[in-house]
Amino acid sequence: MKKNILMIIFAISTTIHAQQATRFMVVSDMHFYSPAPNFKETLFYEIVQAAIDEKVNFIFFTGDLVISGFTTSAEQDSALKDWRFLLDTLSVHNIQVFACRGNNDFNKEAWDSLFTGDYALPQNGPENEHNITYSFETNNLFFISLDQYMEEHRINQDWLDDQLAKNDKPHVFVAGHEPAFKLLHSNCMGAYPDERNIFWESLIRSGVKIFFCGHDHFYDHAVIDDGDGNSDNDVHQVIVGTGGYLHNDGSYDGDNGRWTPVRLFHEEANGYALIDIHDSEVKLIWKHRIGQNVFEDGGDSYEYVITGVETRIALEDYTLIQNYPNPFNARTAISYQLPAFSEVELSIYNLLGQKVATLVSSKQSAGSYNVEWDGSAFSSGVYFCRMEAGNPPTSSPNKSGLVKVIKLALVK
Repeated sequence: MKKNILMIIFAISTTIHAQQATRFMVVSDMHFYSPAPNFKETLFYEIVQAAIDEKVNFIFFTGDLVISGFTTSAEQDSALKDWRFLLDTLSVHNIQVFACRGNNDFNKEAWDSLFTGDYALPQNGPENEHNITYSFETNNLFFISLDQYMEEHRINQDWLDDQLAKNDKPHVFVAGHEPAFKLLHSNCMGAYPDERNIFWESLIRSGVKIFFCGHDHFYDHAVIDDGDGNSDNDVHQVIVGTGGYLHNDGSYDGDNGRWTPVRLFHEEANGYALIDIHDSEVKLIWKHRIGQNVFEDGGDSYEYVITGVETRIALEDYTLIQNYPNPFNARTAISYQLPAFSEVELSIYNLLGQKVATLVSSKQSAGSYNVEWDGSAFSSGVYFCRMEAGNPPTSSPNKSGLVKVIKLALVK
């Protein structure tokens, strides 16, 4: 009897422990075109078989599921048919499929016809982005998928801030098709550096460790260094555009804001990223293809441990921090902190009290923010940065009674 009780306790303990383990795969840019000469010999099919062999819980495709420019509806229907076959195949093995749109993907109507019914993506995105922007939870993981084409190269930051603020899971991953920091293609989130900077700051303050993307057809792993000497708060950009034809390397020579992308690993090869989560531990492994249906360790891995809620920022007051550098020519960084979800307006005024620029005008979740003001179009002189923040009744004529002001000196 005692032995049976111990076995039951062990079984319950094992079940609870297993619930905190998750394995998933990330890959993109299959640029799949049907009909193929032999569908089951395509790289695309090999990757699906690898997902089955790896026994993943889900696979995330970071865009460009197909090629663009179908000349007939029959060609598109053929590609959709093969995708449905793969969705069915993975479903039989209890593997969920999630994806975000790439710049070459189906139009929204075709996308929705693929991801429908049992294969519909979560419907919790912004009102006009259902089935393309969404989040989901599994075990102790929170995953956010962002569409970057409702507004090209940009994402719905207000929705993202709200999702990150509500999350209570320890492991948070974010994915989109385009890199945040330009490597090969300039048509990425880096095309709008101000919006990209706000996006990246939101990942940092929410404890996100990895941003997955594709668009560039190779594997590249970089840590985006903020220069504070603390690598624990740096977010990694992992490009996994490795599901189809490959590109030559690029360089991180775009507008990187206050960050410096530091490459950790690069390979122009087909393969996928495999991520294992076990309680508080996370391990990413790059697996490259060395032959038909053969994938092995490609030489890159990244491990970290979430130690608790200390990755989230706790603030007690609204703060507008003095810009740096000051004096400046012609760009300067302005930081501010919010203790709660707030309506924020951050504006620049000249000595006559005239508003000359609006840097921020939106609702934002609690946290630390950093924006840049480019004063290259303005004359030398003294300017003022004014922050209004709070959450007043809608009948209030002002955003709030709280106002912070700092003085800026532009010297050319």
